[in-house]
Formats: sequence, C-alpha cells, structure tokens
Amino acid sequence: MARDKEETKARILAAVGKLLAESGFKQLGVNAIAREAGVDKVLIYRYFENLPSLLQTFGKEGNYWITVEELIEDETAVDAESLADWMVLLLTRFMYDLQERPITQEIMCWELLQGNELTHELATVRDQVAIESLEFLKQKYSFPPDKDIPAISTVLIAGIVYLVMRTKVSNTFLGIDFSSSAGWQRIERAITSLLQTIVENDG
Repeated sequence: MARDKEETKARILAAVGKLLAESGFKQLGVNAIAREAGVDKVLIYRYFENLPSLLQTFGKEGNYWITVEELIEDETAVDAESLADWMVLLLTRFMYDLQERPITQEIMCWELLQGNELTHELATVRDQVAIESLEFLKQKYSFPPDKDIPAISTVLIAGIVYLVMRTKVSNTFLGIDFSSSAGWQRIERAITSLLQTIVENDG
C-alpha cells in the first residue's frame, strides 16, 4: 500500500513537470495534472493538500532542482582550501547540473513569461537551496566583512542561468561557442578568475 502511494505521488510529480515544460503555468490545474498522471484528482488533494503545496513538493522532490546535498557531495574529498575555491566548486557544479535538466530549463522560460503565485513556489525552492549553500559556506569560512558574498553569488548564479537558458535559442554569446565543452570550460575558468580576484581566498 505504501509503495502504491509513493508510485502515485511520483506519477503526479512527473505529470507536473511534463505539463509545465509543455504549456507553462497558466494551463496548470489539478484537473489537468490528474488527467496527465492518470489518477483521480482526489488523490492530489489527499497527498499534496493543494496546488501551491504540490508545486513546492515538485520543486523539492520532482528532480527539478539540484539539492544542497548534491552540491556539497564528497565534501571531505574535495580539493578546495578557501572560500573562493568552494564558491567556484558549488557554482560550476550548479552550472553543469542545470545543463542536464531540460525540463527545468523549459519551466524557467515559462516562468519569465507567466509570473504568478505558482511560479513563486518554485522560486522559493531555488532560493532556499542558495540560502542553505551560503550557510554551508559561512560555517566553513568567515565571510570577509568588505565582500558582499550573497550579492556576488547572486550575480554569478544569474549569469549562469541566463547562459544555460540562452543556449535554447543560440549556441553562441559574445563569440563563445556553448555547443562544445570548451565554451563552458571558458566560463568555468572565468568564474574561478573572478572569485579568486574578488574574494582573494579570504577565510
């Protein structure tokens, strides 16, 4: 019985991802999700309470966004000895992970066009991962008082998200070819150079 419940929940979460990627947030509703998942809509309310709660669960459990645990995986084996090193590691892991989530990319494109209370639920999940990642860094290193690490992180994360999403319409930006690994390696080196210069290995 428990397994049936988990399988049904997984089908519902998969249906949410599929519908969001195909048609965005305006068409998303409990009836449409139930049809796509092949379940009675009563089960959606039973397992998830309401649509915003379902979106939150999808954001956390629906293979939508990288988790903090995945970002800091193999912490003890990582060759990172400074705040700058760790920021580079987390940002590049995020960059390459997002490239492997085409459904997430589609959903984020829709989100830019259809901002509403439902898009807010997924944004909250993403923000929480970023906040928890910063807390992880703060526990390892004291943030330099003259460096606004959250703001620096925000600019770099936004740049990464833009570049990944832009590849859906164009493989090049400012002459850099993102259809090959060489282009992304250039961005990784740029992130490293920027953080080593800005953060200066403080900590």
